[in-house]
Amino acid sequence: MRVHISIDMEGVGGVAIGADTTAGTPQYAQCQQLMTAECNAAIEGCFDAGVSEVLVNDAHGTHSNLLQELLDPRVSVVRGRSKPLGMLQGIDTGCDAAMFVGYHARAGGGDGVLSHTMRSRDLADVFLDTLPAGELRLNAVLAGTFGTPVVLVTGDDVLCAEAREVLGDVEAVEVKKAIDKYAALSVHPSVARQRIREGAARAVRRLGDFSPYELEPPVMLRVRWSSTSTAALCANIPGVTRVAPREVAYTSSDFPTLYRLLRVFLSLAASAVAADPYTYD
Repeated sequence: MRVHISIDMEGVGGVAIGADTTAGTPQYAQCQQLMTAECNAAIEGCFDAGVSEVLVNDAHGTHSNLLQELLDPRVSVVRGRSKPLGMLQGIDTGCDAAMFVGYHARAGGGDGVLSHTMRSRDLADVFLDTLPAGELRLNAVLAGTFGTPVVLVTGDDVLCAEAREVLGDVEAVEVKKAIDKYAALSVHPSVARQRIREGAARAVRRLGDFSPYELEPPVMLRVRWSSTSTAALCANIPGVTRVAPREVAYTSSDFPTLYRLLRVFLSLAASAVAADPYTYD
């Protein structure tokens, strides 16, 4: 049995503010350790339950956060940002289950800790048809495209509620409660790790209870930006329609195409910010 673990950072226990997840800040190194330890807990749970292979995808920010030498030596790791399938790189290589560790709630989905979707600065909302789509739903659909069910999700209470709404009876492990977008009540790291290890093992043993999450094609991807300029820039891509001053849309029967297109959108948004870095009142 082969498991894919996609690990983000905002949903890790003890992480509460943006600086915790940003390279170069005083607390980032400690949060890297917390992230790596929670990843190891999920890995250990997998092997406790008899998994034969685990592939880990470092999926936060620059996608280069995990402390490699501290990771369980039984796994292989995808590291680096230039990945066609982004947070789920490797999911197309044959995986029996996917686990989302350290995930966060979607933009506009409540007061989840550091909640956002892909880019917090300029992306306001993402929809798949009429469904609000955070990273959890987007990645769950992508996994489902390749026949892989999501069996475990870990993060704060808001993220766990989102996971149950989207995926049903998924193993959802809560490691902290959201007080505000920039405040959390976390359990001790050792407690978080134990919960994740046990949750991962339960998820593997319950594999038969889960089905891949799929949407009926064709699917419309709609992205609402904070800036009209970003929407105009994205609308230059052939086939992309500007459906509102700040919103663009694209429809496809091939979900990986939509996923890759969203990543192109994000690159364009980043280039627009770089071209005009000033902040206006």
